[in-house]
Formats: sequence, structure tokens, C-alpha cells
Amino acid sequence: MAKEGKDSPRNSNEKHKDLSRRSFLTGTAGVSTAVAVTGLLGGPAFGQTSNTPDTKRATTELPIPADAAPPKTTEYQYDVLVIGGGFAGLNAAIAARKAGQSVLMIDKGRPGYSGLSCFASSHRWFDPDFGDDAKAFRESIQKGGEYIVNLDWYQVWIDESKQAYQRLKEWKILAQYPKASKAGDYDKTQDFPGYREEFSELDRRTLFTNVLDSNGVQYLPRTMITDVVQQDGRVAGAMGFDVPSGVVLTFHAKAVILCTGGGSYKPSGFPTSSNTFDGEYIGYQLGLPIVGKEFDDFHTTISYAPGNAFLTNSWEYLENIWLCGGDVTAENAESNAISKGKALVQARVLKALGGLANNDGTGVTDVTKENTGRRGGTLSGRADDPRTGKANSPTPKEDIYGAAVGMCLHLTSGVFCGLDDLVGDTGVPGLYVAGDGANGSGVTGTAYPHGVGFTSNFCSIQGWRAGQVAARYAGSVPLEKISAERVGSVTKEILAPKEIKTGLDPNWARDVLQALMAPYWIHIAKSESALRGALAQVEHLRDEVVPKLMAPSAHDLRLCHEMKHKILSAEMKLRASLERQESRGLHYRTDYPFRDDKNFLCYITMQKAKDGSMAPSKVPVKSAWIGDLKQDYARRYGWRFPGEAKAMGLPEEKARSGNWG
Repeated sequence: MAKEGKDSPRNSNEKHKDLSRRSFLTGTAGVSTAVAVTGLLGGPAFGQTSNTPDTKRATTELPIPADAAPPKTTEYQYDVLVIGGGFAGLNAAIAARKAGQSVLMIDKGRPGYSGLSCFASSHRWFDPDFGDDAKAFRESIQKGGEYIVNLDWYQVWIDESKQAYQRLKEWKILAQYPKASKAGDYDKTQDFPGYREEFSELDRRTLFTNVLDSNGVQYLPRTMITDVVQQDGRVAGAMGFDVPSGVVLTFHAKAVILCTGGGSYKPSGFPTSSNTFDGEYIGYQLGLPIVGKEFDDFHTTISYAPGNAFLTNSWEYLENIWLCGGDVTAENAESNAISKGKALVQARVLKALGGLANNDGTGVTDVTKENTGRRGGTLSGRADDPRTGKANSPTPKEDIYGAAVGMCLHLTSGVFCGLDDLVGDTGVPGLYVAGDGANGSGVTGTAYPHGVGFTSNFCSIQGWRAGQVAARYAGSVPLEKISAERVGSVTKEILAPKEIKTGLDPNWARDVLQALMAPYWIHIAKSESALRGALAQVEHLRDEVVPKLMAPSAHDLRLCHEMKHKILSAEMKLRASLERQESRGLHYRTDYPFRDDKNFLCYITMQKAKDGSMAPSKVPVKSAWIGDLKQDYARRYGWRFPGEAKAMGLPEEKARSGNWG
């Protein structure tokens, strides 16, 4: 194990202090012209300069920043390696450390600040002490998730979600404080910095590293893992590089837990930050099946400023992580599932097909005035029930679907571990997956019907379970170091973009991919012709662009590898969407506008074949999860896709318009 001290992982955040923020921002990432494209509209990214000619700017090139000084330690040895510092990674690392194993957490940014954990705005758990009805919860998510819901994992959530909540509460991650509109004039004056500073000690993002420190977990920030190394039939560790310097790092470990999150092709109206499908890419290259890619994320942005994440979320990411749950009862279980389906899916599809009303930016909704159950708050009637639901200060509400193009439905996509797995065991000895975008558990089915805080809690549960089983495995096997030959070959692959002197900019490639995948006919209202057209372009990016991506700086080296991951993700998404020739949840095909229970009550996986091609497969869901197939179709599916009633010979229904908050 690397010794703790000035060169230890825990103190590595000091090693790049000479790399100023200004020098970082003046790199090639700041030079590229960015275009934020949403599901329906295109518009300038937030902060983009105008197109007005500027002779001085046109003749002045910004300098490429010098790479930071290399770290003194480039080789590490631990029992358990946790990749990713969000809710899943935090829980996995603590669980493995409590089991007596040495643990190193690696994060591409900094624990608590990268990925989606830092943007989580609510937290849901099941609480029998307040009268929650397990049967009602299961029935509602089964119907709302349209019968491709892993009810075994959902039962784990019912059984363990309160423990996860209490664990995070003890760590002070769920500290409660007054919202901006109740804490003074912050809301009226839009004093975001002042509000943040007043409650900075309660900011959960700063507390992730405190929890790691107090539990004896080492962590290494600003490090990108590109490869998990399998050797002699089991995991031997991982390799990657120090992002500020571009120096390759080697990590020998008995067990590895991927908690790497999902991704998007380019952050726009929803701040997906550093999520770039890293774990999904690693799993695919190891030959593991990737599942759930056809189901899209449900987040929205605002049409008059589609790339301005702060405008649409502002107070939401400065205020509490709101406590949610208890809003599903025996009386509303079915109606809850149907109404969420209409709001999450039907309304968005109709907007894609019919267009939007003109929005001048004057609409503001105060969510605190809405129904408690609507915002995820308890219906128990108990004054002591802390699950009051999301109650942010007023913010402009979104009106357009496609805020995070490429991000798959929460907790549905990722490495597929099989129908009976409940710990994140990938089948590769020593490799485990946990959390959003890493473990394709399918626990929310096809439409995230009970949203509002489920992800942060469930990721915590999965991380804790994976950490425990990884620790047991690590305690049963000897360490087998990555061979020098393998270190050499992987090092060459990692640094390949730096050797290219005449090539293509990864920022440009990112913008091309975003433009290909963002149109509504690709990710909202799909058809075979549109999907195949996009697939041909993505294949061209894969074959002709990726090999030419060049990295003049260490930061660009990260972007080059991320683009490989994003392009692979896009190919899987397009192929999975073509394979599922039906409509279900957040997957709508205009050429197949109906649910097809006979052929598609299944998971669709994408896996690397022996010849290197991408091979799709169908995995039927458990019979216990598919509901009553003898039930009348109109009752089994309580709302309609456009064109479904005609295709199935059903009466047309009055469609609902509106937004999901």
C-alpha cells in the first residue's frame, strides 16, 4: 500500500497546486465553439460569445496550458479499489473498509463534487414506521415501470432503504437547513453566493471526504481510469492516468468496484458534469453485457435557454437534499403509476411531435404551493414524518425534454449482472458494479415512475452491498499484480492520442456527436429510418474519427478517452433502440407505437462478440415480474402512445399535457 504522507492519495489534492484555474480554462476546451442542442431546439451554450466579428480575437490563439508536474507516486497496491466518488462509491468504500480491507477510492474529479451525486436534490426511502404499504409500492412500480421491473432489487430497497437513509444522516450528508425563501432575502435578491456561504458548513458535497477520512479510506482525485485489468481469469487491478499531468498510473488490487455513473454526450440543461460512460465502456471491453440502453433519461430544460443549467435548477442545487417518500398508498398505487407515465412520457412525446408553445421566460412556478404527493412528500398524515418532499424556492420550470442527451434512464442501464444477482457481481472474479449507470439492475423499469429521490438512496444500498461482497472476496484471495508486459501495453494505448501530431479535436467530435443524437426523432420519437441514419454516422465516428483524436495537453487526453466512451454508448443506444421493435416506457417507436408483450417482455443487452462486433441479445424477465397477461390490454396499460389506440383497435384517449417537476 502507498504510505500515507505528503505523497499519499489522501493529500494528492495538493500536488497540482501550480496548475491555476485560469491556465486550465484557457486550454483547448475553451477554444472550441460549443452548440447546445436539445431534443427540440438548438441554441447557444450558456456563456458562449456572440458571432460578431472580432479582429483581435480572430488573430489571437489561446495558449495550450502546460501539463502539471507529474505525481511522485505512480503505482499503488490495495485490497479493494473503488472507482467513483458519488453515493454508490462512498457507501462501497466505507463498507469495504469496515470489513477490514485496505481501500482506495479513485475519482475523476473529487469525491462529492463530480458525477451526479453533487446535483441530487431529493432522497426517498420506504418507512414502515409511518405506515408505508409494501404491496402498494410494488404494484405501483410494476405497473408504472411497464413490467420490466426487477422486483427482487425493489424488495431490497423496501427492506434496506431506511438503513441507507439513517447511514447518510449519521454522516450528515442529509443535513437540513432553511430554504432560500425562508432564510432571509436571498430568494428575492437572487443572492446565490450569499446563501451558499451562510450554509456552507452543511453543504453535503464538502462532507464526502470527511466521511472517507474518518473511516480510514484513502482517495485519489483527478484520476481517470480507462482499463480494469483481468489477468489469469480474475481482476488484477486497474490502470488510468493523472488528469492534470497525463502520467499513467497503475493500481494493483484484489477487487474492483465500478461506481462510475452514467453519462451524456454533452452537458446542457441538466448538469451531468463528468459522467461519460466510463464504467460502461470498461465493462463492454471486458466482454460483459450492457443493458437498458434504449430507455432515455427524463430530465427537461427550458426552450429559451436550453444550455443554461443554472437557470433551470439554481436553488435546487443550493438548498436541502429534500426528504421524500410515503406518497404511494393502497388507494393511489395504480393511479400514481398511470399519472406519472402520462407526465413522464406521453406529454413529452406529444411536444416532440407537435412542437412547443412560445416561451418568453416569464413563467415561474412555486412548487411549494403544489400538492404534497405531487412533489414526493408523505401522505401519512403524521406531523413527525420528515419526508416533506421537494420544496425549493421558486425557479423557472422546464418545458422541453432532452436536457441530458444520451443519459439513460436512472438505474436501468449499465452492466447486466443477471436476473438473480443482488450484490453487483459481474461474473468476472473480483469485479463488481454499483449505482446509476454502472449496475443495470432495472429496478425502476422503463419509466422511473416513483422518481423523486429514489436514485440517491438506491445507489447507496447497491454500493454498500457491493462493498461488503468485494471485501469478502478480497479477503479470500492473494494479490496478483498486473504484469509488466500488460502495464506496458495499456500505457501505450492510454497515451496514443498524445502521439498524434495531425488529427482531430475531441471537442469538435463531441459537438458532432451531440448534434447527431439530440434531434427528437433519435431519442424521443424514434423510427427505423432515423435510427439507421444516425447509426451510420456514429459508426463513421467510431472508425474514422476516434483513431485520429489528438491530445496536445493532458486535459485533452481525458477528452479523447471520454469521446471513445461516448461514441460507444451512442452505438449501443441506437442498436438497442432498433432491436426493441415496440414502444414501452421511455422508449417510443413511431413505427411500432404499441407494447408488444409477446416479443418484448425482456431485457435487451449489447455485448462484444469474439469477432469484435456488437451483438444484441434478449433476456426474458422473470415470470413473477410480468403481471397478469390475461388482463385486458387497456387496463394493463393505463395510458396511450400516439398511434397506439389506432394500432390496437382501442378508443382514443384525451392526452395530458404538462411537465414533470
